[in-house]
Parts: sequence; structure tokens; C-alpha cells
Amino acid sequence: MRRVVALGLIACGASSVAHTQSTPEPRRDSAARTQAAPDTLPPIPGPPVRQIATAQAISTVRLASVTSVRALADGRVLLNDAQGRRLLLLDSTLQQVTVVLDSVSDESNFYGIRFGGLIAHPGDSTLFVDPNSLAMLVLDGNAQIARVRAVPRAQHAYQLTSSSPTFGIPGFDAQRRLVYRVNAIPAPPTAPPLPGMPYIPNPPDSAFIVALTLDTRVADTIGVIRIPRVVYSARIEPSGSFSINSVPNPLPQTDDWTVMADGTVAFVRGVDYRVEFRASDGTITSGDKLPFPWTRMTDDDKLAFVDSMQAVQIKSARSNFATEMIAWSNLLNKPYPASFEIIEDYVPPPGLPADWILPKGVSFPPSYVAACPPGTTPTAEKPCANSFWAQMYGSGYTPPEPIYRKPTLVRTSDLPDYKPPFSLGAVRADADGNIWVRTNPMRRTPGGLVYDVINREGVLVDRLQLPTGYALVGFAPGKVVFLSNRDAQGPHLSRVVLK
Repeated sequence: MRRVVALGLIACGASSVAHTQSTPEPRRDSAARTQAAPDTLPPIPGPPVRQIATAQAISTVRLASVTSVRALADGRVLLNDAQGRRLLLLDSTLQQVTVVLDSVSDESNFYGIRFGGLIAHPGDSTLFVDPNSLAMLVLDGNAQIARVRAVPRAQHAYQLTSSSPTFGIPGFDAQRRLVYRVNAIPAPPTAPPLPGMPYIPNPPDSAFIVALTLDTRVADTIGVIRIPRVVYSARIEPSGSFSINSVPNPLPQTDDWTVMADGTVAFVRGVDYRVEFRASDGTITSGDKLPFPWTRMTDDDKLAFVDSMQAVQIKSARSNFATEMIAWSNLLNKPYPASFEIIEDYVPPPGLPADWILPKGVSFPPSYVAACPPGTTPTAEKPCANSFWAQMYGSGYTPPEPIYRKPTLVRTSDLPDYKPPFSLGAVRADADGNIWVRTNPMRRTPGGLVYDVINREGVLVDRLQLPTGYALVGFAPGKVVFLSNRDAQGPHLSRVVLK
């Protein structure tokens, strides 16, 4: 009998790893800014939202993370536990586990010291990319190492292994070319920077999608996407050093991309919310504009949003300052300055050494992942973090005393007139020829993330909502979806069959 489990029973309060922008809270000092009640808002165009509530299988093996998965033809699943430095092979019930790559450095199947990446190869093969050794392991249909080859371009290893979804998920087109994203290169400065100041170029607001032939290492540009614009500002401190601030756009208009099951490369455009399809012969077709509840941002809406964002920016800057002060005090074995005040509700970021002395009133959370001790690697039984702070610890580095720097705040002029339909890293392709787009909520929506499901013709055919605290991590043929969540026992992988 097939086991069906209610996902809500194992849901936890942890937030999803996927990022969304929430509708801002109205300012309490102005009744004119109060949003319309939910029952007075117009209905959302397109299909109604369906909720994913049950799972056919849930993993029980102890994991440090669920970074990505690759479904094999026989129903088994490769799971990349990047935080635990393990590549696991699970059966279709997600209970039987075989270690393909291990965190133990003395073994021949060593995972590596950095996060690796899984790429589905045409057929039943899988590529595992190790950015540290710049090697790609070719795994056969039984998850055995069949051969090893070099990363085609060393400078692009990060784009092939990044655990962040903002770069997109690499894949192979119908010509068996590896498709991935590369950033545009900033133009040289029109005027030399001030003496003593480095040249800090603002990154371009576009990126290229390239298709690379592995045997020849020749890459062709097959598309361009618009990405969020980030503005950097540098200033000289009284001590003579310089500091750099970045001002990201909190509601950027962006495009995204994905490689579909048949090798077609899809580009989802954010300005008018439609999908362009690039076939293997270079032919480009475009679907119609997709139904979406576009929400205009009035001047009052922008002001309320900026007020809330500036509060978040200031809290983040003060929290970063507190972390720098903790590192300074412990690395130099100095007491905390008498004028130092810890921010309210401060939580130490993952990766601080467990023996560091924290300020009064601050403690490590119960499930805190501390820095790996020197000479050790993380495991599922003893997870730890190879963090920046861990590398500094014991290195002899003596940082200067931190200085709190007020952040460059978001302005109302930075915001668009309409809320964007999705954010960067929101697009994925399933194994049945559809595109999933994680949409930004235009109104307060209880529950988890909502995805628009778009078919090969660019038509919106379904809307699906994940349970609270769950993230989408992969697909298999036959309307199979893999979700991840975290509870008191750690991360879990769930296998869902959609109706």
C-alpha cells in the first residue's frame, strides 16, 4: 500500500531557503495608507491556487542540508547534502540510503571541501562538479563514478556549483551543450578613481546565458537576461582605510531562465510576464502575456515600503557590526569596549567558533552550527561550517577595531511603479515539459510559496502552493515533485505525486 503522509504534520516554523518579497505593512499613522480588506480585492486572474498537502515518501536519514536532487530512471534519487559534504543515493521510498561521495577525506570517494553541484546529463548520467579540484565526476545510471573530466572553464566553476538559486540551474540543451549563466563584465572607468581608492565598478544589469560544448570548450551566447542592478559606493574612513556599501534594489524588475526537459531554453521576462522559448535550431517563439494581478505602487505605498526596508537595513548593519565586534574581541583576546551595546534580538550567524566568548546576554541557539575545528570536515553526525570566521580563527590575522557604518538606505525613487511578478532565481523546469515560476505575493497570502505552472506553449495551466516552511528542490517524470523542510530532527526530503 502506498504511504501518503500529510505534509502539514511535519511542517516546521523554519522559513524556506527560497526568497520572496512580501507586501509591506501599512503605516499605522495614516489611515489613507491602509490596504484594502481581502474580501474587497479583485479576484486573481488565471487558475485557482491548489495546495500541496500530502507526500508519498519522506526521508528519515539524518541530513545537514538538502541542496539539490537528481531523480534517476528507476525511481532512486541522488541527494546533494552540501553542508554535510555527502552525496547520497536514496531508493524510491527515501528510506534506503547509500553513500556515493563521503565527507571522510581518506576515502577514495571523497566529496571535497567545498559545496559541489549536481547537473543532470542527457540520458541516465549525472555530473558532480567539485569546484576545489576543478573536476567533474561523471556518474552512471547506478550512481557509480564512470569517469572524471576537467571543468570546461575554471573561471565558471562557481556558476556550475553555486548553492544559490539566483544563477539558475545548469542543464543540457538538445545539442548536448552545457547551458549556464555568466555575468557581463563592467566597462573600464571613464575617469580614474581618487588617490588611494580602488576602482569599484557597478555590476551590469544584464547577464548572458551560454551553451558550451564540453569536447571543444566553445561557448555560444544564446540569450540575455535582465538582472537586478546593484550600486556600490566607496568612502575613505578617518583612519585612512576605505569602506564599500552596496545598495540593492528591493523590488527589482528581472528576467530568469531555465532548461526544459526537451533541451529547450526558456526565458521568463519580468516586464510583461511572458515566456520566450529558444529551440535547439535557434528558433525563438514567444507565449502571450500571462495573467497576473499586477499591483501598482502609489507614492504612499512606496513611502511605507521604504520605511520598513530602511528599518531592516539599519538592523542588518547593526547586526553585522555586532558580529565584527565579536570576531575582533575573540581574535585579539580583548574585552568588549564599554560603549559597545548589542542589538536587541541579536542571533550569532552560523559558523562562529563554539569556544568564542559572546557578549553578555547573547548565547548560541540550541541547534547552532559552529565553525569546523581546524583540520576537520563536516559530517551529518557532527555538522559544522567551513566559514569565513573559521578560516580567520588561528590564522594570525589581527583585524582593526570595527566601526559602525550607517548603510546607504533605499529611496522611494529606487522602487518601480508596479510590483514585479517574480524575483531572480524563481524559475525552474519540471520533468514533464512545464515551467514553474515562484511568484511574488501581491497581497497577504497565508501558507507557503505559490508557483505558476506554465506549459510548453507559454500558457498558465496551474497554480500550486507549497506548505509553510517547504522549498522546491527538484522533479521527476510523472508529476513528481521533491520538497525540503526542516524540523527539530533536521532537514527532510519529501516526494510528492501531483494529481
